[in-house]
Formats: sequence, C-alpha cells, structure tokens
Amino acid sequence: MRFSDCLGHDRPLTIIKAHLENNRFSGSYIFSGPEGIGKRMVAKIAAQELNCTGQTDKPCGLCDSCRKIEKSEHPDLHIIEHGEAQIKIEDIRGILRQASFRPYEGRVKVFIIDNAHALNSEAANSLLKVLEEPPKDVLIILITHKPQNIIKTVLSRCKLIKFCPLIRARLETVLIKNYALDKATAHFLAFYAEGRLGLALRLKDTPLLKEKNKIFDSFILSGKPLDRDLMGQNKEQLRVSLNILASWFRDIYLLKCGASGQEAIHLDRHSDLLKLIPRFSFKQLDEIMATLSESSLYLERNINSKLILHNLGAQLWKA
Repeated sequence: MRFSDCLGHDRPLTIIKAHLENNRFSGSYIFSGPEGIGKRMVAKIAAQELNCTGQTDKPCGLCDSCRKIEKSEHPDLHIIEHGEAQIKIEDIRGILRQASFRPYEGRVKVFIIDNAHALNSEAANSLLKVLEEPPKDVLIILITHKPQNIIKTVLSRCKLIKFCPLIRARLETVLIKNYALDKATAHFLAFYAEGRLGLALRLKDTPLLKEKNKIFDSFILSGKPLDRDLMGQNKEQLRVSLNILASWFRDIYLLKCGASGQEAIHLDRHSDLLKLIPRFSFKQLDEIMATLSESSLYLERNINSKLILHNLGAQLWKA
C-alpha cells in the first residue's frame, strides 16, 4: 500500500508527507476521525515509509521491511488493539519497555494504539512518561474516533491530525470501479457506511445485504412486532440489527421530507419505502428514531436485550 491508495484524505496526507519529507514525523500523534475510514492503514503506511529499505519511491511495498509491516510482523512495529475493551497499564508498560531499546531491524520503532479512547486512567497516566520525552527513534500513533474520551494531558502532548470520510457518491463510484461491485450493492455500502471506505470493504463480504432486506420484509413492510430471531441475537448482532432498523426509518423520514431517492440508503427498495410514507407521521418517526437511539444506548449499558426489544417493538408498532 502507498499513500496514493488512501482515498479522500488529501489534507491529513499532505501534513503527514510534509513531516516525513522534513524528518519531523516523530514523537506522538493522534489520528482522529470516524471509524472505518483508514486511519490505521495510513499509520501503517507511515511506518513502512520510515523503515523502507527499497531503492525506489518509499514506501516501495516490496522490500522485506514493507512486507513485514503490511502483515504486522515487523519487530519494530507494535500494535495495541483490544476492540472496545479497556486498554490497561500492562499494555503501556510494554510500550515503555520496548521504547527504551533501540530499533531491532528498522530505523524507527512505531507504536500504534488502536481505540486509544479506551485507555483507562492508569494506562493513560503511564503513557505520559513516554509522550513527554519520546526517544528520537520512536513514533507513537494513537487512533481514535472518540478524542473527547482521551484525557487532556495526553491530548496536549500529541499532534492532532483529523481524518474525514469520503463523499458518499464518490465512494459509490470507487466501489464500482475498484472493487467490481454492482451499482445497487455499491450504493447501499457507500451510504450505509457514510463514506467510510474501510467499513464498506469490511461489510461487502458479510450477509448484511440479506439481513437488511429480511428486517425490512419481516418487521417493517409486514407491520408485525419484532420476532424471535432478534430475541436470540447476541449483543453485537443486535447492535447491527438496530443500526439497520435505524437506516430504514431514516430513509422513510428523508423521503417524507421530499428528499431525492438517490439519498436513500436502501435505494434498491425505493418503491417499497414510498408506500410506507403515509403510514408514519413526522411525530411518530421522531419517536421511533429516539427509541432506536435509546435502545442502542441501553444495549451498551448491558440492559436486558429482551426488555429493550419489547419496548422498541411497542414503539414501532404504535403507528
């Protein structure tokens, strides 16, 4: 991979490349922006450029160093990733220990902390030790979509670079041209992912297209309460289902407001969406969207999923 492969990040890439060209890409950075837009990919490409041993334009992508970093197997690349789970002080002690040694194989040790907003207070305070006086051959990149959850003392010691998603119509074109997706699939993924290429690519090989139509046909178009399929879902599956439900009602709301059909996430079901417009008032749609938002919040707080779905079903089918 090269920076030219990172679509839609002109401004952050300009900053990063300028720092690299002037040998100023060191110390600590925060890559901030929505999930799934390529922040981690950019961090790894920067690690490749810093440690590339090729003779062509860097990163060459062909030398041992570039290939190892691409596979996350380079001894001087350290990635901390625990999903949304808490990052604890033991993880940061590992960084402190590794940062005290010189690079083993490359020129720069690169530490990438994914979901850095998950640092607990002990871990964040421990990280300050290396952020305050980072060795010259150490680069630390914190990746986050919730910078507001990172303590101010950490934020103040890092250079902030903001990333933004692609325009959805542009992402749709990219998915068609670069990934050979049909127009209907590309449109759905581009709009559902809200312009986030990484998320769209993660979703393209999942059963999401089948599931989203199942939810529409079973729950919305038929007008019957949530069935037992949702009752048996685990937390992650239920989170996806709630997001899909929200996307359907979002489309109904926009179309009722007179928006173009091209703005609908579920453009492939445009005619079915139009049939539902008279069924819901704006007040009902507002209440449904609020209930869906509350349901997602309750799910994160580990409130009983059956109770969440019961309350949600009662709200959905009042209409």
